[in-house]
Amino acid sequence: MDEIVCNLCGEARFRVVEEDEAPFRVLRCLRCSLIFVNPQPDPRALGEHYDGDYYRAWMGDQRERRMRMWEARLDRIERKAQRGRMLDVGCAEGTFLELARRRGWEVCGTEFSAFAAAEAARRTEAEIFCGELHEARYPGTSFDTVTLWHVLEHVRDPGATLREIRRILRPGGLLVIAVPNVNDLLMRAAYRIVRGRRLRLFTRQDREIHLYHFSAGTAAHYLRKAGFGAIRVGPDYGIVEPAKRWINAAGALFYYLSGVKIFNALEIWAEPEAM
Repeated sequence: MDEIVCNLCGEARFRVVEEDEAPFRVLRCLRCSLIFVNPQPDPRALGEHYDGDYYRAWMGDQRERRMRMWEARLDRIERKAQRGRMLDVGCAEGTFLELARRRGWEVCGTEFSAFAAAEAARRTEAEIFCGELHEARYPGTSFDTVTLWHVLEHVRDPGATLREIRRILRPGGLLVIAVPNVNDLLMRAAYRIVRGRRLRLFTRQDREIHLYHFSAGTAAHYLRKAGFGAIRVGPDYGIVEPAKRWINAAGALFYYLSGVKIFNALEIWAEPEAM
């Protein structure tokens, strides 16, 4: 059996946080506190989760609400960055890139799901690579802005993914990431009250399989190791379900009053440091 090594810090000592059906466990690194699933499910099994059924609500009943979410996200980016060449890693069915293209961005995307990649290509009339980011082999310093909207928790090697983004992002470029916050205490408390049980970090039956669970600290640690600076972490407001939006808003308010990050998800902004 291969030795288990933390993807973030290289430590080989862990504490078991959860156990699913053998052999799957959720582990916490005893050095850096990164939480992750071991062993990782087979990539082919992961891909089966993201077929047409997965995206049906996004493309149907939720489309108008999700469009408002994407508009708000793009508004925030455009207050910081000039329009240029954008890559959305894990672009799903392409709604965000569709909106960015309408506003004058030159857009590209990567997507693991063959169904979603085809839909994104149809919507955007842009280059959408179906596969992992490193397989696309983009030229160095070829993008002005790179986004990952709730994608990094799904990739098999977050460190390698961020290093590849550092390579393809131009000097002075912008990286924007949103990931679930493992310390989302209000949402977890609400789940326990409503469902009468604890919200688990991993089961093989999950609609979305999260291989890694980030805190603000571990996410920033990853970015520094990959060569990023000017790291800013705050609440992500990308929630379309009304009840969850209210819970997240309460967590965000608590953060602005206390500085404690117990909201649902993290929105992280970073820039490449000089080589």
